[in-house]
Amino acid sequence: MNRSHLPLAGLRAFEAAARHLSVTKAASELCVTPGAVSQQVKLLEDVLGVALIQRKGRTIELTDAGQVLRPQVTQALDMISLACDAITRQPKSRTLRLTLLPTLAEKWLMPRLARFHGAHPELDIQMMTSFRPVQFDSDEVDMASYVGTDLPPGISGIRLFDDAFLPVCSPKLLENRPPLENPADVLQFTLLHSVSRADDWHQWLSLAGLPDAKPAHNLSFGNSSLSIRAALDGMGVAMVQRVYVAANLADGSLVAPFALTASSSKGYFFGWPTNQPMGPAFDLFRAWLLEEVAADQT
Repeated sequence: MNRSHLPLAGLRAFEAAARHLSVTKAASELCVTPGAVSQQVKLLEDVLGVALIQRKGRTIELTDAGQVLRPQVTQALDMISLACDAITRQPKSRTLRLTLLPTLAEKWLMPRLARFHGAHPELDIQMMTSFRPVQFDSDEVDMASYVGTDLPPGISGIRLFDDAFLPVCSPKLLENRPPLENPADVLQFTLLHSVSRADDWHQWLSLAGLPDAKPAHNLSFGNSSLSIRAALDGMGVAMVQRVYVAANLADGSLVAPFALTASSSKGYFFGWPTNQPMGPAFDLFRAWLLEEVAADQT
């Protein structure tokens, strides 16, 4: 087919639909309506004279012709994208785009970020927070946070710290009240929870030999950062990751009544696509992260 007659819009629509096996997801990626995707694919099929996609209920399948065409179109579009990146990356190579879990951003990265910015003021950092898993192939993100026993396939990264948590509270909470000497004593206080880590208190109490314990009162918050804020305000005893309150424990604004610490096999990571080309900003930030993690372990 003559290049001047290539139905490029149809090829993009077909490739996205074929990759997702969903017209709806393709439409979301391309920022158009599902009807527009279907129309472009139909126009492509009319030009080629063969069916590429067949619908089965709410799903779609590729025909034999579609299965032949899809990898070739994907490879061609990827090559075009890489070529465009190569000629446009230089102006963007000084920008680093991060998407992180809210508490990780606030309690781990932000207290350290001034050091990185002071050393590299020429770099631009764009940081967003979200609980939604990042899709590197569609989101404009260079690096994202992960929690798990390991990173997903195709993702490289740095393990920042292990998952270890313990109860903490404000010293003023204990004023004019019996001291917290035994784990069972904590049940007379309001327990502060993060809904994203709803099982942490149960795990810690079970480790303390109190698997069936029933606290007097509970308060739940959307993330660990809010639980820490509530603990600082004297609202109760929070179960939080030790790394997030290290500075508070050091300055005395929070205390850990018990040495007992619960943990899991999970870790907190910064990750990025293994095969994605990165610029100078990424390389400098990754090197700095490695230094920060090494310093934490000494």
